[in-house]
Amino acid sequence: MTFLFRLFLLCLLPAAGLAQGTQISTDKPIVNFRLPAFTPEGNRAWLVRGSEARYSGPNDIGIKELTLSIFSTGTAEEKVDTLILSPLAVVHPADAVITGPEGIRVISDQFEASGNNWRYAHKDKKVSIAKNVRVAFRAEFKDFLK
Repeated sequence: MTFLFRLFLLCLLPAAGLAQGTQISTDKPIVNFRLPAFTPEGNRAWLVRGSEARYSGPNDIGIKELTLSIFSTGTAEEKVDTLILSPLAVVHPADAVITGPEGIRVISDQFEASGNNWRYAHKDKKVSIAKNVRVAFRAEFKDFLK
């Protein structure tokens, strides 16, 4: 019995050595990436989608062809409140922040905005655009010039 047990351990040692040297490769993209986030009540808060995603740091995900759907808060009907589009972005899931050096297009019922070098902070529901900002309002401004 002791001999069989030693033989078994000797067979396991090479396999254990191989497992220690095994690493997960992060050089291949995830195609058709999706990352949802939910409110504490279980309702959908946002949905990040991209044609490709790559792990780009300890807490960062690089996204190509970002489509970010931001849902109305407090409702279970999952109505998209705002849509954000960008050719390239970096998602920081732990902070609920998305940034991008290239163009952004923000679409809602009241306005549409575009520009470059942007940041979206979900906790604050705030989009910051640093360059080439253009905003078109769809809402009516009553008595705006009085």
